[in-house]
Amino acid sequence: MNNILLAGANGMIGSFLYNTFNKDYSITALDYSKSLIEDNFFSIDLIQEADVENFADKSPKCDALIFLVGLAHKKGKGQEIDEFRRINKQTLINLLSTLDKKNKLPKKIIFASTISVYGEKINQSMYPEDSEKIPFSPYSVTKLEAEQYLLDNFAEKSWILRFAPVYSSDFLLNINRRIRMGSKFYRVGKGSRKLSLCNIENIRVAVEAIIKDKVPAGIYNLSDPKEYTYNELLRCQKANWVLPIPAFSVRLLYYLGKFFNSTFLKENSVKLISDNVFPFDKIRSYVELPS
Repeated sequence: MNNILLAGANGMIGSFLYNTFNKDYSITALDYSKSLIEDNFFSIDLIQEADVENFADKSPKCDALIFLVGLAHKKGKGQEIDEFRRINKQTLINLLSTLDKKNKLPKKIIFASTISVYGEKINQSMYPEDSEKIPFSPYSVTKLEAEQYLLDNFAEKSWILRFAPVYSSDFLLNINRRIRMGSKFYRVGKGSRKLSLCNIENIRVAVEAIIKDKVPAGIYNLSDPKEYTYNELLRCQKANWVLPIPAFSVRLLYYLGKFFNSTFLKENSVKLISDNVFPFDKIRSYVELPS
C-alpha cells in the first residue's frame, strides 16, 4: 500500500482526493485549518518552520506528496505578491527542505499548478507545455516560482500538473464566472470562443496514474478531452435568457487593463474574447482521461 502525504486536505480538490483515495491508500493529511478528518490529520501552519519541524519528527516517511496548498480563487494585486509567495512557494520550500533534512523526502512530488502561468494572450489560442510563460497575477507568478524551485531541486521526482479551471457537479464557480453576472447569464459576441476546463475526476485519474508509475516525471497540462464554447456552457446551465455583450466592448476593457496595468481587467477580458485551449496530449500519451 502506498503512503501518501496530502497537503491542503481541506480544500475542494484535497477533500475530493482524500475521500476517493482513503480506502486504497494510507493518507497523512495536512491543512492549516481544523478538519473533519480524524485519522492521521495534522493542523499546521507550513509557514512556521518550527511547526513543520515538529510535524516532520512525528510523521512517517511517505511514498508520494500531493501538494495542493495555495490561495484558491484569488488572483491578487501586485502589491500583495509577498503574501502569495509565502503561501504558494515558501510553504512548499519549508515542507520539502525539512523532510529532506529528516531523510523523509517522498519518492514523488505531485504539485498542483495552474494554466495561468502562461499568461493568456489575445493573439494566441493554444498553450502546450512548452509555450512561453508570462504570468500576470501574483497568484500565477508565484506558482511559476514554485515550479522552478521543484525543477531546480527535485526535477527527477516532480510531477507538475497545470490545471485548467477546475469544476465538478458540486463546484461550478469556474464555469459560472465566465457566463454569469450575479443571477444573470451573459454572452460575449457570438459565444463561439473555445476554452479548456478540467473536471475534478480527471485530476483523480492523473494523480493515481502517477502514484502507480504510469506517468514519468515532468510538466503536464491537465484539462478535459474536449474544449468548450461559451454557448455550450450556457446550454449546460440551461440559460433561458442571455444578456448579449458586444465583443468590442470587452476588447476595449482588455486594452484599458493593459494601459492601467490592471491584472483583473487583462486576465478576465482576454478569456472572453480569445480562444484559450490548453492541450492535454502529453499526459494523454500515458493515461486516458474519462471526463
